[in-house]
Amino acid sequence: MSDIKKTVIQLQNVTKRYGKIKVLDSIQFDLRKGEVHGLIGENGAGKSTTMKLLAGVYDDYDGELLINGKSKRFKSPADAQNNGIGMVYQELSIFRHLSVAENLFSRHLPHVSSIVSWKQMNGQAQKHLTELGLDIDVKETMGNLPVGNQQMIEIAKVIFSGADVLILDEPTSALSPPETRRLFDFISTLKEQGRSIIFISHFLEDVLAVTDRISIFKNGKKIETLETQQTDKQKLVGLMIGTEGKILQQLYKERRPAIPKLNAGEVVFSVDGLAKRNDFSDVSFSISKGEILGIFGFMGAGQIGLARCLFGADQADQGSITLKGKKIKLKNTTLARNAGIAYVPENRHNALMLQQEVFKNITLAHLHNLKGWILNKKTEIKVAATQIRNLKINPPDLFLPVAALSGGNQQKVVLGKWLTQLPDLLILNEPTRGIDIGAKDEVLSIIQDLRAKGVPILLITSEPEIILAVADRAFVMSRGRITANLSGIELTKENLMQHA
Repeated sequence: MSDIKKTVIQLQNVTKRYGKIKVLDSIQFDLRKGEVHGLIGENGAGKSTTMKLLAGVYDDYDGELLINGKSKRFKSPADAQNNGIGMVYQELSIFRHLSVAENLFSRHLPHVSSIVSWKQMNGQAQKHLTELGLDIDVKETMGNLPVGNQQMIEIAKVIFSGADVLILDEPTSALSPPETRRLFDFISTLKEQGRSIIFISHFLEDVLAVTDRISIFKNGKKIETLETQQTDKQKLVGLMIGTEGKILQQLYKERRPAIPKLNAGEVVFSVDGLAKRNDFSDVSFSISKGEILGIFGFMGAGQIGLARCLFGADQADQGSITLKGKKIKLKNTTLARNAGIAYVPENRHNALMLQQEVFKNITLAHLHNLKGWILNKKTEIKVAATQIRNLKINPPDLFLPVAALSGGNQQKVVLGKWLTQLPDLLILNEPTRGIDIGAKDEVLSIIQDLRAKGVPILLITSEPEIILAVADRAFVMSRGRITANLSGIELTKENLMQHA
């Protein structure tokens, strides 16, 4: 009977489908009172789906959810919150221009008659934070606080709404080491107060540092639950990868075409000591003609900020960039594009005009080369038709709105936009994210063809299989720094994940 009292949440044989596809398969999971339970697994393992089910986002599943021993099925996030469960997402939902107190009370401002009582609000907010062990001025503007404090205010807001169970999704991904330690201290305080926490993270060191137990998910199934004190990072990595990890790795090696490196040793692009405060530091590397250099890292590792600096969207604080033997200053994206650098962002929708025709999207980056005094539409269509044919965009309709294409074909359009004229450097940021297996194969084939044509490629991804499939070598980033430089027999999935 005492064990039942200790268990605040149970999932019993929970299965969820999208159509005929099982995304969760007979999940068994439990959370105890005053416990931090870690949840780990590769992308697509089923972690987020399980937590959204607990948070009331999904209610169409088989199996049973028990809250304090009673069967529940939440119809909405508000329903879950009314039952004491709150989720803090990776992307914080803060109001940057409002005060800390206003953020805490954003859903229920205290009123005296019909007028907001600012004095009462500030007093209650300060009392609430003090009870949680947080020394933060509630009158301070939220946007002025460090990210770590914003994170803790977001957690406090969820607690303030009545949550005793907190689901934290990648809470340390954007935090510095000191901020992470402060968050861990805060979590310890919440544990002592009897609150229960599910801690989802790709950073295995953080999971090992802050949790009591760890559950490993893979392919929609829970593989195992371990006591944190009885495991280590190496064992966790092995469970996440599974027995098929080495088979997969061998498959990718067998698929990799034996393309001889073109002009071996001819460095086209290099960076030396590049750094941007609160993002990444001391990054140095070079890429040769016809080489694919992979960057592997999880969310918050610094690779996104690095890519933006290399395309002029942001500016580094220090370090140098050299292209074809000349040092260059990339003050904006126009200068980067004119220098011959192409960039495919992690969110393809940011690079597309979704309601515009396919041909307009493909020629967008090179309109200056296609017009004289006026834009030559016939030339524009001819150029786009070539890319549609070369990239096998389906359906091959020049005039179809891009929004009507599948995710994989939208990604091909983004690639086609930059390949009208071969770049001197192609930066690919998560080029296979959110597309199916068949589309991934096609995109990888395009990348390999570009390599064969001598295009230097910087391939940024959080999918180790993509690195293994096409990269000549790779370095790993974690918390803004390069933690490993891998090539040859050292370039394995285990090593990539061990250093991430």
